Amino acid sequence: MKVSTPIAVLAMAMFGLSTGPVYAADEAPAAVSFAGEANMPSLKDAKQLDKFKLTLSDAQIVTSFNLECKAGRNALGGLIKANEECAVTGSGTIINPRNPAEKFPRTQYTGGFVVQPDGATDMSKVLVNYLPVGKVQASAGSLTGVIKLKPENPSPTAGTLKDAVLKHLKTQAGAGGSLVDTRVDTVEMPDLFIPSAGFASDKGCNWRGSMAFAYQSESWFMDLTATCAGKTYALKGNMPWIDTPGAKDRTQYNLLLTLPSAEASGDDAMFADPTGDGDMFSTADGITGTLVMDESQYVETVVDGKTERLPSHTKISGTLTGKGVPLDAVRSFSHIITILARTFFGA
Repeated sequence: MKVSTPIAVLAMAMFGLSTGPVYAADEAPAAVSFAGEANMPSLKDAKQLDKFKLTLSDAQIVTSFNLECKAGRNALGGLIKANEECAVTGSGTIINPRNPAEKFPRTQYTGGFVVQPDGATDMSKVLVNYLPVGKVQASAGSLTGVIKLKPENPSPTAGTLKDAVLKHLKTQAGAGGSLVDTRVDTVEMPDLFIPSAGFASDKGCNWRGSMAFAYQSESWFMDLTATCAGKTYALKGNMPWIDTPGAKDRTQYNLLLTLPSAEASGDDAMFADPTGDGDMFSTADGITGTLVMDESQYVETVVDGKTERLPSHTKISGTLTGKGVPLDAVRSFSHIITILARTFFGA
């Protein structure tokens, strides 16, 4: 192991250098780590607020989000439906690439969103303030776009995706097989903009596409397109929710979003399975990773007409990594998962 000489140590102290890794903007590893928890008392009492606290960390930026969400519920015998809504707050710090020991407050998140009865959700009320750093002045921005979250009457686009998912599951069941559970939740993003997380070089990303969660397979199927800094990345794949092998009360999401390839193209990319033993241990271009959920305080509740045993408290950890996809895109996708925490980690 190479040991720094006293002169070298003195020089580093004089010039404010650090022995930690130093990354240029285009060299930072495309990996984002998740840490946090979800508390969902609304599973017992619909009047209670669900709370989600998540911190996203990478080589350049650390951002903490807090969400307080009110579950949608019926009142007056179902004549009036209260809309689901979430308040969003948070803050982020950027890391000096020349001296990783230096961190500067940069972003402040405020606002929130309301899910309308048809699922329409205006994200432009989620605001971000950028604090001044060095020669960069203060500014402001916001998410933009109207997405659709679990609509009671899915749009034709969501209906087409739902049909494709159910057709795939029916095929998997084999001849004479039948689907036991046909429930499918959908998330539509006609044009969702996630703004810069703090660096001037980060121009934000536009996301288009759909995601569908099939209760039968307990898996998200995703067909997404991200445009970041003028480059477009078509990402398709799935994120199954499974029990963690050998661990009690622990589940995980295994994400596999791949860029177009000769082996998996078109809609089939959402349902692609490894074609051989070699594929099982290879790394695909795209975004991959595992999000682990340590669950506790289980509650039995009715979801879309069926009784489910769900945790009201969950600790969340894991990392998402990009290959052939830049850090800005991986971070932006991680922001979507986090801001929609109630969709991905709630009930």
